Amino acid sequence: MPAESVLTQLKRVGVVTGHVFTYHSVSAARNVCYGHSTKPMRIILGDYPEYWVVGPADAERLLRAGYEPVS
Repeated sequence: MPAESVLTQLKRVGVVTGHVFTYHSVSAARNVCYGHSTKPMRIILGDYPEYWVVGPADAERLLRAGYEPVS
């Protein structure tokens, strides 16, 4: 049985409850977050080399869990 990804584990324990958009470059994450999103979104540095674009509530929970925001 393959190991669960960290993101799957975070969803299972309730740290992340909404949709997470995963990107492998910060420029792609910024493009979606600032250029195409109609809702407020935040970029979180996930497990290397991933950038997670999430809603504000999930971003706050991820920050409390020790993840870092991308400015």
